[in-house]
Amino acid sequence: MQHLTFEQTIQKIRQSPLSLLYISAPNCSVCHAVKPRVEQLFLNNTLPMFALDIAEAPEVAGTFQVMTAPAILIFYQGKEVHRQARFIDFARLESFVTNYQQMKEVSDYTSLFEANT
Repeated sequence: MQHLTFEQTIQKIRQSPLSLLYISAPNCSVCHAVKPRVEQLFLNNTLPMFALDIAEAPEVAGTFQVMTAPAILIFYQGKEVHRQARFIDFARLESFVTNYQQMKEVSDYTSLFEANT
């Protein structure tokens, strides 16, 4: 899991087709227990994963409307498509990421209609 600045993380999320953002708080015991499990879950996966600490980057809470930690946000083409907070369903998280990784991307609007003609 990469630890970057808030701005760098936002930039990487926008550039990645699919990415995971792990948001934690410094005195959160659940955060410290969940993070290694998430890293282990995607150990052999090419999924870009980023971690931000609310204490180090307070703007995270407002930008992503995170009210509790830990929070895991999945982004597809720069847009949030899935969120779990506090109580993480690891099987559901893994399934969601796998399904998105298996999707065939349509690169643009024109390609969508050319494939059907």
